[in-house]
Amino acid sequence: MLTFAISGALAAIAATLYAPINLIYPAMGHLVITKAFVIIILGGMGSVPGAILGGLVIGFAESFGGFYLSPDYQDIVAFILLVVILSLRPQGLLKSGGR
Repeated sequence: MLTFAISGALAAIAATLYAPINLIYPAMGHLVITKAFVIIILGGMGSVPGAILGGLVIGFAESFGGFYLSPDYQDIVAFILLVVILSLRPQGLLKSGGR
């Protein structure tokens, strides 16, 4: 129960800090949630170190993609990288610590 309270508080803080940068509209978090889903899948379901590694990989790939290709394609790089890595390694970068 405490985890949900902490995550809700962090989401409220993040939304408050994000709102002045971009316009406020009903679907303003869809891209962020989709990228978080890509990071979790890329890192390996249930692997915290994998999620950290996935976040770093996606962050660097988007930064370099936006610099070398075009800032217009910066968001697409994450999804292309997801398809490429999952084609080569279907379980993600790191296996989960559980089953």
